[in-house]
Amino acid sequence: MKILVISERWWPEGTGGILASHLISRVLRDSGFELLVVHGTKKPVIIEGINYIYSGLLSARNKYRLWLNCFVLTKQPWFVKVVQKCDVVYIPRICYPLIPFVKKLGKKVVVHLHDYQPVSYSSIVYNGEGGESLSDIIRFEVLEHGSISRAIFGAFMAPVNILAKLWLREADAVICVSRRQAKIISRRIPELARKIRVVYNPLPEIPPLEEKLENPAFTYAGGGSYVKGFHIFIKAALNILKRGRNVDFMITGGSRAFQYQQIKFIERLNNMFTGVFRLLGHIPYEDVLKLYSRSSAILVPSIWEEPLPYVIMEATAMGTIPVASRIGGIPEIVEGTYAEKTLFTPGSVEEMIDRMEVVLSMSREGLVDIGYKLREYVLRKFDRETIALKLFKIFEA
Repeated sequence: MKILVISERWWPEGTGGILASHLISRVLRDSGFELLVVHGTKKPVIIEGINYIYSGLLSARNKYRLWLNCFVLTKQPWFVKVVQKCDVVYIPRICYPLIPFVKKLGKKVVVHLHDYQPVSYSSIVYNGEGGESLSDIIRFEVLEHGSISRAIFGAFMAPVNILAKLWLREADAVICVSRRQAKIISRRIPELARKIRVVYNPLPEIPPLEEKLENPAFTYAGGGSYVKGFHIFIKAALNILKRGRNVDFMITGGSRAFQYQQIKFIERLNNMFTGVFRLLGHIPYEDVLKLYSRSSAILVPSIWEEPLPYVIMEATAMGTIPVASRIGGIPEIVEGTYAEKTLFTPGSVEEMIDRMEVVLSMSREGLVDIGYKLREYVLRKFDRETIALKLFKIFEA
């Protein structure tokens, strides 16, 4: 069976959802499918046995420009030919305008959701129980991107996002990455409920565990993102330090992940607390995994319904406890493990501090013992063969 994958971004350009698409393409290849990936990333990571075609039309990073380019793409003779030759079109990102075109050619369409783009202008959901309000859009653009102009633009353009919902209705199957995400999507687009299948994302290659650092250390990998809880992290960290705790904070993401004012703020804090905030910058992916393993805990104070955050999957697979918000797919990742005890109510600085204190009270041996159990559990839960079988059934159906 021939699968045509269409994605505006490809690994290593991007984060969790892009990584998942890259890993899933390997799983599909190993399951015997023939894959062609049409993408908009100039230097993608190539997997042997998979063909790739770069299209400048998919390189647009503005959502609405990308959607317009998708219509242009349907007029390209070469693109029409590759669609005609495939059996299934797989859309793991947001090239939704292509769905009606593909269906007219009689091809099956499988869409993979890694966020909430079909039901949210900003692609995030703060609270799964309610819909996205105008104030949510403005808050996101101002606090996440520091841009009033983006907030004004978003307020005007938000109604256009309903097109994503209309396009998605024509898909044959929709893959969600967690039960929580599936519940939210089903509630907001009820007609999709019967088409939704839940398949967890596969883990990357997990290296051996590293030895824990001598001095207690928490790693925060959310950059300066408001929705990933940077403001909550800072409040909790300062409280811990004011209690006289001897602890380091490892911060990844690089300068692009932070606003200028945030970097300056961290520098001022380091002057006050003798350099305990280690702004590591952008580091290779393999080194990020090693850092997780060496840390006492990973801090994930997210305030949005993250469907299945890789940071939790990776950290637990590397034998590290997550101190994380009880939101989105996070509870699903750690259900039935010790890590359930270190989850906290989203936005609660007090609860986060309490969970951090629990970790700091543990011996290195205790952290290692819990870490091994977490690793074994996560490697079983996200077993690649199980994931491959579920994907095989969806594409072959």
